[in-house]
Amino acid sequence: MPTSEQFWDAIASNYAARPIKNVDAYEKTMERTRLYLKPDDKVLELGCGSGSTALLLSPHVGHIWASDISSRLIEIGRQKAKDQNVTNVEFIHGDIHAPAIEEHAPFNGIWAFNFIHLLEDIPASLERMHKLLKPGGVLISKTACLSGRHGLLRIPITVMQWFGKAPHVSYISAEKLELLMQAQGFEILESCTFPKASEVRFIVARKL
Repeated sequence: MPTSEQFWDAIASNYAARPIKNVDAYEKTMERTRLYLKPDDKVLELGCGSGSTALLLSPHVGHIWASDISSRLIEIGRQKAKDQNVTNVEFIHGDIHAPAIEEHAPFNGIWAFNFIHLLEDIPASLERMHKLLKPGGVLISKTACLSGRHGLLRIPITVMQWFGKAPHVSYISAEKLELLMQAQGFEILESCTFPKASEVRFIVARKL
């Protein structure tokens, strides 16, 4: 079975070219996210993909460090930033423990869009995010919560994983995710879903 890095490297070009599936939900996510941003914020984006969101939000913050485990996606992101003449987004290849991330911590904000459900150890990763934030810093996330009836996807996804056609997926409810965040020292400021994306939970959590 391929590693997560190998999986994302293999599909990087197609993934980067793929149009947004639910434009309305994406726009609402960006609208809500901008409410929590300040012009001088230092932000870390985890699982940035090809950097589209970081580049879109770059005018609203001071600096963004956009990270991903796929070296190929990072290459695409760097080229997009160059093409768009965006100078306040820096791309980092690595996971949440990458030394380059540690060098720039602590952050005012962490973005984790379509990311947390891809983690193998969610509690440990949330603990790490908490440590990387300044006191009062916010974690802004959008997570596919695939427990309950969505758990029926386990079988086909597992088969696809064996053939390298799907990444690791954690099946967690929105309620459980909020409890895990609170257990790591976060206060939930906002938790909602957007139309036609009921399984995807948008959560803003502040470091106490």
